[in-house]
Amino acid sequence: MSKKDRLKAQKAKQDRLKKQAELEEKREKEEFEEGRKESRSVRKMKKKGGIKDEGVYYLILKLLMLAGYGYSVFFYGFITIIGITGKYIEPTPPKWVLWAFVAGVAAMTAGLFLTFFKKYFIAFPLCIGGMAAYLKGGSYLINKIKDYLATHTVEPALMDMDKDYMLRFYPVIVIGVISVALLVITVIRLMLIRKRKQQIKDSAPVKSIVED
Repeated sequence: MSKKDRLKAQKAKQDRLKKQAELEEKREKEEFEEGRKESRSVRKMKKKGGIKDEGVYYLILKLLMLAGYGYSVFFYGFITIIGITGKYIEPTPPKWVLWAFVAGVAAMTAGLFLTFFKKYFIAFPLCIGGMAAYLKGGSYLINKIKDYLATHTVEPALMDMDKDYMLRFYPVIVIGVISVALLVITVIRLMLIRKRKQQIKDSAPVKSIVED
């Protein structure tokens, strides 16, 4: 083989290696860009499919919570507070019963408000604490009614008064249960989103290799 042929063969080899290097670099850049697009998709997922954009089951749970609040807390809670402060309930309950209802109504109102603004971590202790205070005051009134019915003769229409008061006060349990459910669901969703982000981050090309 002549010198000219060897030079031509060498140049052809260099051209082939250069072309392969260019193709490899192009492929790596495409993989890197694909990884960046996937990272952006994770951010979109967090906005559209994450905590901010919630499924319809979130709305259903919130509406159930609102129904329990409206019936038990807003209606019967305020009626009971007015009844105690106006001394319409005989015998007049101790002061702590009034404050238990006031604290319970205030805490659950704040908790419900925060729940609709998706502040589940803050709403949870308010809903649970408010529910506990509300039921504490309600249990006192129900037990007093039970004691009265056990020692006095009343009209047939009043024989189930204690059960009527249970139906007034106990629906607040729905608020506490739903608050727990929303918190648990939110924690699980956050964990899944972070896991997905980490998986995409781990599978993305290393930027320094591409740039080199």
